[in-house]
Amino acid sequence: MRAAVLLVLALVACTPDIVSDSYLCGPNEACPDDQVCNGPDNHCVLPSGVQPFACTPKIATEPDNTAQEAHVLPDLGCVSVPFIDENCMLENDAEDWVKLAAPACAAVQIEAVVTFPVAFERIKLELWDLDHMTNLGEDVQCPQVGEEGEELRCLTKTLVSGTNYGIQVKPAGDGDCDGDCRFNRYTLRVQLSTP
Repeated sequence: MRAAVLLVLALVACTPDIVSDSYLCGPNEACPDDQVCNGPDNHCVLPSGVQPFACTPKIATEPDNTAQEAHVLPDLGCVSVPFIDENCMLENDAEDWVKLAAPACAAVQIEAVVTFPVAFERIKLELWDLDHMTNLGEDVQCPQVGEEGEELRCLTKTLVSGTNYGIQVKPAGDGDCDGDCRFNRYTLRVQLSTP
C-alpha cells in the first residue's frame, strides 16, 4: 500500500503545470491538452482567455486577389534593400498578389521570402511572368531558420529586364486544421540582387 501511495505522489509531482501564454502554438493550432491556440498572437492559452484570429495589414492592398489587381511594389534598383509587406491571408482568401517590372540591369535576380506562423494554414509563393501569364516557379524551404513558431519559404529566380513579374501568395493547401484554421499572418520580403 505504501508503495502505491509513493507512486501516486511521484506521478503527481512529475505532472508539469504549463502556464497559460507560455508557449507558441504548434502546427494545426497544437497546444497542451488543457489549452487552445489564441488567434491574435498564436500563443497557447486557457480556453477562458482565447480570442478569434485577428490580423490587420500594415499596408492596405485589397483588392489584390488577381494578377490584374496586384499591389505594385516600389521601384527596386538592380541591387535593393528588401521591400517588406506585413499582410494577412484572411479566412477563405484564395490569393494575394504583388508585382514589379524588372529594371534594366545586366543581370538581376529576385529574392522573395515569406514568413508565417506554423499554427495556421501554410503559405506558399509562386513567381509569374505577367506579360505572358506564365508560372516561372514556386518557393522552396529556406536555408536559414526562422524564429520559434515560424516557417520560412524562399523563392529566387533570374529576371529578364523590362519584363513584368508577379508574386502570388496563397495557401499551400495543408496545415489548416482540416479547414478550421484557413487563415494566417505573413511577412513577404522582396529584393533584387546580382545573381
